[in-house]
Amino acid sequence: MTLLTTHNPIRPLPEPTASELMRIFIDQDTDALLVGACLALLAQRVPEAHELAAFADALAEVAVPFPAVPEGAIDVVGTGGDGASTANLSTLAALLLPSLGVPVVKHGNRAATGVCGSADLMEALAYDLARPIPDLLEDIRARKFAFLFAPGYHPLLGRLREIRKRLGIPTIFNLLGPLLNPGHPPLQLLGVAREELMAPMAGALARRSSLRRAFVVHGKDAEGRGLDEASIEGPTSILAVAEGTVAARQVLVPRELGLLPPSRDALRVADRAEALAVARGLLAGSAHQDFRPAVADAVALQAALGLHLHRNEGLAGLAATLRETREQLDRGFPLPFALPGESRP
Repeated sequence: MTLLTTHNPIRPLPEPTASELMRIFIDQDTDALLVGACLALLAQRVPEAHELAAFADALAEVAVPFPAVPEGAIDVVGTGGDGASTANLSTLAALLLPSLGVPVVKHGNRAATGVCGSADLMEALAYDLARPIPDLLEDIRARKFAFLFAPGYHPLLGRLREIRKRLGIPTIFNLLGPLLNPGHPPLQLLGVAREELMAPMAGALARRSSLRRAFVVHGKDAEGRGLDEASIEGPTSILAVAEGTVAARQVLVPRELGLLPPSRDALRVADRAEALAVARGLLAGSAHQDFRPAVADAVALQAALGLHLHRNEGLAGLAATLRETREQLDRGFPLPFALPGESRP
C-alpha cells in the first residue's frame, strides 16, 4: 500500500513499479476507492510503452493460459473509449475474415462504457461465451475462429469492472485489454481512440515476443473526432509494427481508396438491439433490409487491413483488397461458428 501513497502515479513509472502497482490493483484486499482514485490519476496522462508492457506482463502472469494458435491468426480489436457509439466494426470484421481464409482468435469483453461490447454482440448472435478450451481449439481448426471471453481468462480483473463502471471514464484497462489476448496471436489490428496513444500502444506491441506484425490505427470522423478504428469519414493514421520495430506513420484517405463519405450517423447504433440488427443485416448481404452500406464499407476497410497483415503486404494495393472484402459483404457470409444444436464439422 505504501507504493500508492508515496509514488506520484502522474509521473512515468519504472517497469518494476508499474508491475507492482498492477499487482496491487488486482489484490482483493486493496481498497476499491483507492484503486479508483489511482486509475483516475493515471487517466490524466498518456502512458508510456514500457508501462503498458509492464502492466500487461503482470496481468499475463495470473491469466488462464491458452495454447498456441495458428501462425497466421489475427486479433482485431479496439481500445474503446471514443464515445462514437458506432456498430461493432472490429467484431464484424473478425467474423468476416475467416470466410476470406484468415484464422481469427479474438479476445473481448462486455461493454464497460460503450453501447455494445464485442462479447455482448457475440452472445446476442448465440455464441457460447463459456466454450471450453478444447472446443475452441477445434473451432480454430475447423472454422478458423474462436472468441476468448476475457473474464474466463482474467478472473482477477472481475472486481475492477465495477470500479471502472463507477468512474465512467476510459481507464488504463481500455488500453490493456488489446494487449491481453491469452492466445497471443502473431498478428493484430489494433484501433486506438486517441491519436497520442498510437506510439505507446505500438511500442508496447513491439515488445511482445509473440507478435510478428500489427497495424495500430486511429481514425477521424467527419467532425475530426477520434475513432478507435480505421475511418471511412476522415483520415486514418497507421503505425505498422513488425518484428519488434515501429515504422513511420502512414495516412489513409477514404477518397483515395474509393470510399465516399457516409451520411450523418450512418455508422452509429443506439443500443444493443440495433447493433444486433446491423450485424444480422451485414451477415445476410446487400439484399437484406437491415444491410447498411456505410457499415459494410467500414467493416470492409478493417477486414482489408487484416488481410494485408495476414498476407504480409503492407499497405500497398489496399484499394484492391478493399474491393475484395466489400464484394464479400455484398454477397453475405456465414457465421464462423456453430449455433446451439447445430452440428460442428
